[in-house]
Amino acid sequence: MKNEKILFYVDVGWIQEEAKRLVNRRLTDSELLKVKKGLEWGLTTDIDTVFAAAIEKAVELSNEEEKSKR
Repeated sequence: MKNEKILFYVDVGWIQEEAKRLVNRRLTDSELLKVKKGLEWGLTTDIDTVFAAAIEKAVELSNEEEKSKR
């Protein structure tokens, strides 16, 4: 997968912005590690279902766009 284009990226700044919005403060390093573990779990637990839903929706929308061009 060398030189592959990244489709989704979550950085610490994004997490800290969400923390500020949700709990009105920045997270500690310990809390960030827990968030990282939670994200890893959430993204790998049912990733096949997420991939399938995203791909199917993309194809559906693409087909609708093609029909509207006619």
